[in-house]
Amino acid sequence: MQKSSLLKPIAMVVASAIIATAASVYISANYFKPQHYTKDEIGKVAAEFLVQHPDYLLKAGEALETNKVSASIQALIPFAPALFETAATPSIGPADADVAVIEFFDYLCHYCQQVTPVVEQSFDQSKGVKFFFKEFPIFAGSKPVSGMSSATGLYIFKKYGAEAYHKFHNNLMAVTGTFLRSQKTFTENDLKMVIDKSGFEVSMTDDDKKYFEEIISINMQLGEKLGINGTPGFIIMNMKNPTALTTTFIPGATDLSTLQAAISKARGQ
Repeated sequence: MQKSSLLKPIAMVVASAIIATAASVYISANYFKPQHYTKDEIGKVAAEFLVQHPDYLLKAGEALETNKVSASIQALIPFAPALFETAATPSIGPADADVAVIEFFDYLCHYCQQVTPVVEQSFDQSKGVKFFFKEFPIFAGSKPVSGMSSATGLYIFKKYGAEAYHKFHNNLMAVTGTFLRSQKTFTENDLKMVIDKSGFEVSMTDDDKKYFEEIISINMQLGEKLGINGTPGFIIMNMKNPTALTTTFIPGATDLSTLQAAISKARGQ
């Protein structure tokens, strides 16, 4: 957050404390006989107070930031049913899971590629956790293969099931990551190569393409409402009783310890 954006709200938070202090100084100096002072006089005392006690300004800024984060987390809770949707959203994990890890991602996103092994480690180490994969191809506008990769993942999930999707997802992330590191352009022919090597046959009808485009469009709209403007984006929450206190939003790539801590938090631990 930029310092300038905090200026007005911080002033409001700090003002009452500073004005009270300023008034107290004047009252004490005049044998507890209150007098009326101009805004300039009080402002001067307030400015001197801030110079002598800059920690007040810092604490006010931290409180505002905490309140902002809490409000944004609270706004996620009503969307829990959409986040836990399993008919069109690829997911792996037990049906009776108590915690959900939802990832919004793009197969051509460098950070999504980097975090895939972390997600896989978390999946291996976590019990009672369901992982949801929201296809969120933010690069599809400039790189159509991004959108085609997402549609292909949805097709494989629908036709072959969750385990097949899991295999394809990890294989594609590994290959696109290799291409990016080699500064090679990933094309639709390369996508077909990954599909073939993963052992799947994909032949979409026009109706299939329309259906998957609609799902992706819904994901994009959902992500926008949730404030996800980049990838990856993680939401970790309790599936049985989602609350702001047990929910975590992680914008961007993460490490295993942070992800596992968010899972523990979702359980109220």
